[in-house]
Amino acid sequence: MNNNKFEKLHEKLIGYINEQRVNWDSFVYAKDNGFYQGFAEIGIDGCRPTEKRFDRYKIENYLSKDFRGLDIGCNCGFLTIFTSRYFKEIIGVEINPYLIKIADETKDFLDVKNTTFLNSSFENYESDQKFDVIFSLANDETIDGNTKFTFKEYISKIYELLIEDGLLMFETVAPDTFEPRLFIPKLEFLKEKFIILEDRRVETEYPVNVPERRFLILKKKN
Repeated sequence: MNNNKFEKLHEKLIGYINEQRVNWDSFVYAKDNGFYQGFAEIGIDGCRPTEKRFDRYKIENYLSKDFRGLDIGCNCGFLTIFTSRYFKEIIGVEINPYLIKIADETKDFLDVKNTTFLNSSFENYESDQKFDVIFSLANDETIDGNTKFTFKEYISKIYELLIEDGLLMFETVAPDTFEPRLFIPKLEFLKEKFIILEDRRVETEYPVNVPERRFLILKKKN
């Protein structure tokens, strides 16, 4: 870390992590209650490094400065912020208010103007506009008990929020990766709503017993 350049930012972000540790009753997706997402650009180490994740997804050719994006369950927003440079506008939705504080603090520090973070569950999120690209990265079900949607409800809402021919970037949750049979019913429903453009495995660091996840690029059927 470049402590001279980022010292004040890190102090604020770690302060929010400490607030979370005291006040947030749900499960925290990070080792030692630290950062789930890492962000080398600001010198933050995390369980899942943002820049490496973006490289592994190989999605740059699917993005455009004319597009609006939505990141469901954006965590501390590092991946949302990094990806914002490929969008006209991107919104990150996250139920944990302390992670939203981290996201907003980082956005302001980097002077990112085209990104908005909202403290909301996906179930309660509403939008008058539709999106060109939606990210569902290991987020269709959670072990913290905060996800209320069934998988079909979750995907159906994504479908309605996408424009015609819109794209869904979908990464499996950990159990679906090491127990593939769990993902088969989900995949069959995805096929009802979407055309599979790409289906491959990507390397991941967290949790340690899941060295890969399945990553799909899907186009909305009309």
